[in-house]
Amino acid sequence: MKLIHCSDIHLDAVMSGLKDSNKAEERRNEILLTFVRMVRYAAKNNVKAILIVGDLFDSIRINPTTLDIVEKCIIGNPSIDFYYTAGNHEKEAFLAAMEDLPRNLKTFEDTKTYRYDEGITISSVSDPSELDLLPSDFNIVLYHGTIRPNAWAHRNIDYLALGHFHELREGSLGSRGRFCYSGCLEGRGFDECGEKGFVRLNIENGILEPVFMQASKRTIHEIRIDVSEAEGTGDADLLISEEIRTNGIPSDDLIKIVLTGVAKNEINTGFLSKKYEEDFYAVHIVDDTSVADMTDSDAEFDISLKGEFIRLVMDKDWTEDEKKAVIEMGTAALGGKSIL
Repeated sequence: MKLIHCSDIHLDAVMSGLKDSNKAEERRNEILLTFVRMVRYAAKNNVKAILIVGDLFDSIRINPTTLDIVEKCIIGNPSIDFYYTAGNHEKEAFLAAMEDLPRNLKTFEDTKTYRYDEGITISSVSDPSELDLLPSDFNIVLYHGTIRPNAWAHRNIDYLALGHFHELREGSLGSRGRFCYSGCLEGRGFDECGEKGFVRLNIENGILEPVFMQASKRTIHEIRIDVSEAEGTGDADLLISEEIRTNGIPSDDLIKIVLTGVAKNEINTGFLSKKYEEDFYAVHIVDDTSVADMTDSDAEFDISLKGEFIRLVMDKDWTEDEKKAVIEMGTAALGGKSIL
């Protein structure tokens, strides 16, 4: 028996990480299309059931057009059972928005456990203490939220299909079962880097074979660049370019560039953002550098705002420790970093 485990799709989400409103709308449509493509994959590969473990939609306000597409996907594939449990974002709004539930959309409001002839059961509960599973069955349980694995262990669970976290996470449930967060289908912001997709499950003769399937239209890549040896923005640019070439990042993807180390001179992140936005779908630069100490002689000839600030501090009748602390906070603030 073949199944798909997915979660946290967040249809109609606000793409807060994208400055371009047209691209934000495009990404919303791409996430919906990725869901459609996943269902097509299931139909083509004789998948018996798709487990949607919460947060199919991003909020309780559901776009009618998006709802129509999702509903047509379900109705148009009667040979696939769609198991759905609500998440913390859409709550029960998805089910309430439909006039009539498709026959192949299985919820857990009235029935807590569904059984197949192969001795495979699919259940959902709000607490592991509610489970009453037969040890002779192959038992799959759906749950959206954070778990303590020990609380779910030794309850005859073979596969605990989880939702809530947006990256793939796996672990064991005692000697018998395993738990898995499938992660989201598409990264929506620059805090959701890496490959995204769903988990394909194949159960044969009581043996489970799970495989992660990359499904996202675009990947959000994170690269970390130590600029300690860079003399300035030009050197940082060269380091970034080399790292991009090494990783072979496609131009259709998104990049999060994290600058680290002790910067000898100020790095113009605005320039770097503009430059790489011409080469990639979207770019986000995070400046996590610390600023090298600037001596009195350095500050004397530095014409930047930072140099003027340091000169003002140096002229104060403060202790050296006080001057150092103020300079560290001030240069951090000038660089747009939090000083809390």
